[in-house]
Amino acid sequence: MKEQEDKRIRRTKKLIRQALTTLMQKKEFQSITVTDIVREADINRGTFYAHYRDVYDLREKIESEMISDFKSMIDGFRPNTVDTSLRPVLVRALDYLEENSDVVTTLMRVSGEEGFGRKLIEIIEECRLATVSGPSLEDSYIGRFVSTGLVGLLEKWVKEEAPLTKDEMIRLMEKILSPLIYQT
Repeated sequence: MKEQEDKRIRRTKKLIRQALTTLMQKKEFQSITVTDIVREADINRGTFYAHYRDVYDLREKIESEMISDFKSMIDGFRPNTVDTSLRPVLVRALDYLEENSDVVTTLMRVSGEEGFGRKLIEIIEECRLATVSGPSLEDSYIGRFVSTGLVGLLEKWVKEEAPLTKDEMIRLMEKILSPLIYQT
């Protein structure tokens, strides 16, 4: 019985998240209300409030879940160990972006200091710094450069109507990132 409840809860949350994504594609985030979301998702207000405090809480939870997913993808990546390749990490990340392109594209548009793009930059920067033994101030600048450029590259790829293929994108990212990540 619990599994059935979990399925229903996951389905409801998915409907709510899809509704927010659809609405964010039509209008500014600040003007979206809970009423808009429940109408779009075809659920009642009580169902929404059973899972989220408000629209901002919904967006925050979506972003946090996605950031957690990205952290899991890159967790443990250590470029200076034997047989470590960027390819598996990049493949997982690009698969994830393709599967969630509507949400990612929409969240990237939301500006602000605490927006999704900024959070993504920070986790990539943290990963980059974790690969360096005894990181210096210079390493922190390189980390910011790498992470900001990578997020911009991913954002462009997700938003383009005719982007590079996934394999072309992986090759490009490896070409750009390898000298910066595998430096001694």
